[in-house]
Amino acid sequence: MAEYDESEYFTDSPEEIAEREREEALRRMVRTEIRRIHTGAADEDIAEDIRREEEAEAAAEKQQQRAKWIVWLSHAMTGDVLILREAERIYKIIGALGVIFFVSIATTFAALHSDLRCSRLEKEVALLHEKAIRMREARHESDSHTAIVRQLSKRGIEMIDPHSQPRIIEN
Repeated sequence: MAEYDESEYFTDSPEEIAEREREEALRRMVRTEIRRIHTGAADEDIAEDIRREEEAEAAAEKQQQRAKWIVWLSHAMTGDVLILREAERIYKIIGALGVIFFVSIATTFAALHSDLRCSRLEKEVALLHEKAIRMREARHESDSHTAIVRQLSKRGIEMIDPHSQPRIIEN
């Protein structure tokens, strides 16, 4: 019996056979998906896939925000934030905040200085008022009725007080 060469009967190469099997598997998968779509089972899977994608996107965004925050924090701690291109746009804002801070401090100290000066002047006014009251009292003592009577009695002059004389009221 003569041996036959099998390669004569198989005209397709192994690559063609593999490609044909892949195409057949893809066709089966497409038919299965089409059946699932017609029955409505695919809607739940599609909704679940969308939900999973949204959760993955949210988690990735959260992770990206956290990484961005860590990078900015490290730049702020090392001082690299002053040379970053992203920070150049906020230099004007930082400068304005510095000016506002300086003006508020200067205003506060000016108000404190004015308050101290005002309280010092109030104390001086109170002392002058008290001194004026004492001077008035001293002048009143020297000009009072009893003081005048005392000075006149020292000189030997008797003072007649018209207010102290009794009046006679006739009926």
